[in-house]
Amino acid sequence: MDEKNILLKPIKEISKKQVFTTSPLASVRDIANFMKEKNISGIVVSENNLPIGIITDRDFRNKVVSKGLVSDNIKAHEIMSGPVMTIHEEDYIFEAVYKMTKNNIHRLVVVDDMGRIAGIVTDTDIIKLQTNTPFYFIRDLEYANRFDDLKILNDKTTAFVNFLMSSKIKTVEIIRFISHINDSLIKKCIELVLRDNYFDLPEDFAFLVLGSEGRREQTLKTDQDNAIVYDDVLDNVSIDKIKTFSEKLIEALIYIGIPECPGGIMAKNSFWRRSLIDWKQTLTKWISVPTPENILNYSMFSDLRTLYGMERFELELKELIKELVAKESLFLAHMAKNVLRFPPPIGFLGNIKTEKEGKYKGKLDIKKAVIFPITEGVKILCLEEGIISGTTVEKINRLMELNLMPKSDLLELETSFIFAVNLRLKSQLNEISRNEIPSNYIDVKRLNHIEMDRLKIALSVVKTLQSFLSSKFNLSFIS
Repeated sequence: MDEKNILLKPIKEISKKQVFTTSPLASVRDIANFMKEKNISGIVVSENNLPIGIITDRDFRNKVVSKGLVSDNIKAHEIMSGPVMTIHEEDYIFEAVYKMTKNNIHRLVVVDDMGRIAGIVTDTDIIKLQTNTPFYFIRDLEYANRFDDLKILNDKTTAFVNFLMSSKIKTVEIIRFISHINDSLIKKCIELVLRDNYFDLPEDFAFLVLGSEGRREQTLKTDQDNAIVYDDVLDNVSIDKIKTFSEKLIEALIYIGIPECPGGIMAKNSFWRRSLIDWKQTLTKWISVPTPENILNYSMFSDLRTLYGMERFELELKELIKELVAKESLFLAHMAKNVLRFPPPIGFLGNIKTEKEGKYKGKLDIKKAVIFPITEGVKILCLEEGIISGTTVEKINRLMELNLMPKSDLLELETSFIFAVNLRLKSQLNEISRNEIPSNYIDVKRLNHIEMDRLKIALSVVKTLQSFLSSKFNLSFIS
């Protein structure tokens, strides 16, 4: 099988057709004996050939043996893990890699169009195919015990993305892969910082990623955007420990190759490190007094996602945002007005305007021209409906479900957003290959005719979105 295109093959080409199954009413003793006889570490629990759960050696250890239970009296459905993780037989092998690494599991049940069991695939099945697989990357990441190890692994990310791009993997899947790797690197960095210096750190706090990281949409070498929220009852000693931990962590992240934010949106800065009540008061101010600075700060923070610590803080803050936005009717209008500050760079004759001078002369800032207005516009429309979490594509799909815009317009938004992200990713890979710092600029002269036409359509889509926002929120009356 061709190694370069292995990730594009359907999972059915490598899955095992023989799947050992058991009834949900089978006794645990019988199941254990069967697994020992067949020398297998897991068995699928099924009804009418539909997978409803799975039992592994771990389930026996944690749910039977450790509790001293009598296996004759326990049925499969009482100890099985469910719902079972599945993958369609026509899905790419890459999707299996992603699901296993994301969920830290070792097997997937393969199903057909009717959801019936069609096979099973394990991480070993995929690893056997080639040495250049993300599984080895994840394994090395799990075993890393030095910051130098993380630095080396972070540098390898570009090679993996290049490999995925050349294999024609969907842009959305590549971005998800980058996000997963970035999350894993940061979590490992936190683990090493805690191990080396902060074993007695208070538990009542959360490390949040913001912006594109929070939406799981970062591309290559994305700057850090993060914050910390901690419990209101912590004493000054605990707060000071969190402060020094955040400083050490940001320093470590910079060392392994995750650049610091030029705007200072990092947990080491007190502005982005607050108690829960302080964050609630700050959000109330940002939303009730929508100055350009407050809107910018809110827009960055609103994509918050917990990467380490107490997730309840994130949930409380998001609930507060929903309540505040419902009360402050003008806030969304001011956010929409901010999106109109970035009109599509299209000339009178339909030509694309590029930078006229400086380092990026003749190039287009694809983030400012397409990605930002779509991301923010979709964020505003979803926020009005109480939808805060999710990627931009996921939010567009939610808008389709709610019929808040013509479906054709939303499909164009989705296509244009993905196209623009793809252009930025390819351009960043080219910049890195030339030992340049990756940026948001693309060289329009390097685009072929199809890409140029598609870019003009994307700019037109942005213009349509901005017109929709202007009409919906009566922006002509907002100063």
